[in-house]
Amino acid sequence: MPSPSGLTGKASDFLKIAVGAAGRGDVATVRQVLAERPDWVRRMGSHGRTMLWEAAYRGRPAVVAELLGRGADINARGCHFTPLLVEVTPYCAALWRGHEAVAALLRERGAARDFPTVVFLGDEAAARVQLRAQPSLATAEYAQHDGNVRATALHYAAAPGHLGLVRLLLAEGADPRPHGFWLGRFCIWRNRPDILAELFAAGLPPADVEPPRRGVDSLEMVALLEAHGVDCGPDRPEGGWPPLVFACRGDRGGNLDRVRALLAAGAAVDARNHKGQTALHCAAKAGFAAIAGLLLEHGAPVDAQDDSGATPLASALRSGVRDKRKLRAVVGLLAAAGADLDRADKRGATPRDIASRKRDAAWQSVLDGAR
Repeated sequence: MPSPSGLTGKASDFLKIAVGAAGRGDVATVRQVLAERPDWVRRMGSHGRTMLWEAAYRGRPAVVAELLGRGADINARGCHFTPLLVEVTPYCAALWRGHEAVAALLRERGAARDFPTVVFLGDEAAARVQLRAQPSLATAEYAQHDGNVRATALHYAAAPGHLGLVRLLLAEGADPRPHGFWLGRFCIWRNRPDILAELFAAGLPPADVEPPRRGVDSLEMVALLEAHGVDCGPDRPEGGWPPLVFACRGDRGGNLDRVRALLAAGAAVDARNHKGQTALHCAAKAGFAAIAGLLLEHGAPVDAQDDSGATPLASALRSGVRDKRKLRAVVGLLAAAGADLDRADKRGATPRDIASRKRDAAWQSVLDGAR
């Protein structure tokens, strides 16, 4: 007989069903889940997220009250790594998201306003009071469920971009030197060259700073990094992916402004990934017509062939994207830009061949209509 809550016994049930219900504010499902799995009231998912944490983050007071009544850990830290970067308490998450009523409820029930919380929220006055009472807070570490991150108060100040608190912590003895990789990443992701400059001045080793795969498109940040000898060229690949090519992948969401910024920063429009694919290949496969058009305006080679011999047009025609209107728009754009319908790949297949094998004759019509 099916579980009334939908639990199947899979490991993913906790996040998909329990945490999902808490985030939606679905009190009935939360009760059904906990009737079957009462221990889940304190269970943690990825990045430490509990049902209570998700309910607070999403602003669901009824679920928060229900879970607190069942013994949920009111101060268990968690996060969505993007956009938070560090793990915070449910109270901190609620305030950061602007859910004042939920935050007030949590405070009434005893939620802590501890040092990482006041730092993350940018309360410099409260941070000074706590530091006077306990100076070691400036150098304390806070465990994160992502074992790669060792978070200090500096991380909690840099993640939301509080320059004044970064300066205060450095003056109180915080040491950025053991944490260069993540502090550098936080500053780059937040586009805060001012904070990174403070950390460099305090001894953060430039050699530990590694620009992310998405690249660096802030000219001020690029200038700072290059002044400290950090290679952050617009075509610097990570994992075989130059930033421009990576930004055009389907799983990156089609951010036109991001692509435009990389091109303005000097990214090579014909850069290739480890499979020989250009940004135009990726945009075409994803059905990103506006991005494909921008790349073509900047001189992207319309008939570039990847390691398999496929052109961007062939990539679009072979794409599995469900929204066929998006793909047809790209196919029409590439054909109108002069893409070679008879450019064969290493298996001898041409874009014309691929279109002719499709059951829907509209693909061939798109190609013919663009000429």
